[in-house]
Amino acid sequence: MKRTILCLLLILLAGASAQSSWTPRKLIGTYLNWDYWWLNVRIGIDQFDTVYCAVARYNYSQTDYEHDLYILNTDGDTINVIRPWSGYDYQPIVQDAQGYNIYLGQPLLGQGLASSPHMDAGVTDDSNCVSTTHSRNDVIYFTRLGPNGEHLIWLDSIYGGNPWSGRTSLAYDPGGNLHCTFADDMQFLVYGNSTDKGVSWAWDTLETISVMSHARVVATPDTCIHIVYRTWTSGVQLYYMKLRPDGTVAVAPSMFTSGSERWCPNIAIDTLNDLRVVYIDGASQAHNIWYTVLRGDLDISGQPAPDSLLTLVPDTIIQNDAVRVAGPKICVDSQNRAHVLFEQGIYGTGGSKYVYHIREENEPGVGEHAIKTLSTLLISPNPIFSSAKMQFNLISPCRVQIILYDALGRKVRDILNRALTEGLHSVQFYRAGLSSGTYFLVFKKDQESSVAKIVILE
Repeated sequence: MKRTILCLLLILLAGASAQSSWTPRKLIGTYLNWDYWWLNVRIGIDQFDTVYCAVARYNYSQTDYEHDLYILNTDGDTINVIRPWSGYDYQPIVQDAQGYNIYLGQPLLGQGLASSPHMDAGVTDDSNCVSTTHSRNDVIYFTRLGPNGEHLIWLDSIYGGNPWSGRTSLAYDPGGNLHCTFADDMQFLVYGNSTDKGVSWAWDTLETISVMSHARVVATPDTCIHIVYRTWTSGVQLYYMKLRPDGTVAVAPSMFTSGSERWCPNIAIDTLNDLRVVYIDGASQAHNIWYTVLRGDLDISGQPAPDSLLTLVPDTIIQNDAVRVAGPKICVDSQNRAHVLFEQGIYGTGGSKYVYHIREENEPGVGEHAIKTLSTLLISPNPIFSSAKMQFNLISPCRVQIILYDALGRKVRDILNRALTEGLHSVQFYRAGLSSGTYFLVFKKDQESSVAKIVILE
């Protein structure tokens, strides 16, 4: 009997892996014996779903302040490489076939000569002008470039304090306003907005937290502002908050991840105005890239949003490797598929580094409100430390069973066995009494069965 159950688990696992929601990773660039800790890639996409990947050529042995530019088709195949590539005015900017600028951001985290500064964050407005921000030497600088690179505003000092070097984030809303976020003095989440294209700024402190960086901001077509940031209070966690167009809080700071380590978030807006978020589970030794979709239309009068409302897709691993992964960047194409670039390699200097691309598949997947049509079991978080939430959707009433087995195929416990109505359901799972290790959840409804692997950690 145990052997039969174990065979069933293996068959179901094989079937589940064959229906992955993400394409196999494709190698974009190789950097042998790279004399720096990371590559810090950047990603952009144009209206034709052409993907651009910029990698800084800076390392301890080579400081030419230029980039390598990889141009990919929508499947992640490399169709052109420009090496080296400087953009213009040392700003990493490309243009699509209609002449619209695409700003890729600055991979050097604030490093660069004063005579040729590199920027951290940038956006393009309706007039095809590029606005950028840059934090260096306790100052936030702002630059606005014209369509052909002319200096409309050049290195204006717009904020003085103690911002994290190279960690500003910038957004442009449909009303023509600019929005900037960053961490100041390792304890303040600072937010600024400009209604005159960067000439003047109004600043506010949204949060006071012990240690924080990696703040990211985006604006949706309804001119609401969405901020994702990392905090280090009781563990390294990611939080989300939303501001209405008038600056009032629509969603108060809400933690949307679970686990001891969550780092380096990056976000993109899809055509449904939802937020696609990627991040990793460690600083120097991350082995998983995680993915979450947050509800961009959520407005609950400023109260902290429970995970069941805030997330469409919570904490999902989309890439795993025994060798360190890092620096995920994300964009969304015209078919609402997320594209992710990430780097891999041993943390530290002198090791080889690699850049990879993955993309959501064409069929409805994680990014297309999968939770609303979920036919299998979604578990968050996974790995599990103390508890997890299991979610599934029923298109018609039926009896549902969720059974836990250990790695040897032995039944451990029945988690659920009851008739349920159609619609979305959630079941809370507690690991009490279970030792650390790998387990399998068999999910049965009517005549269908699927399996999900979970890992329980101390």
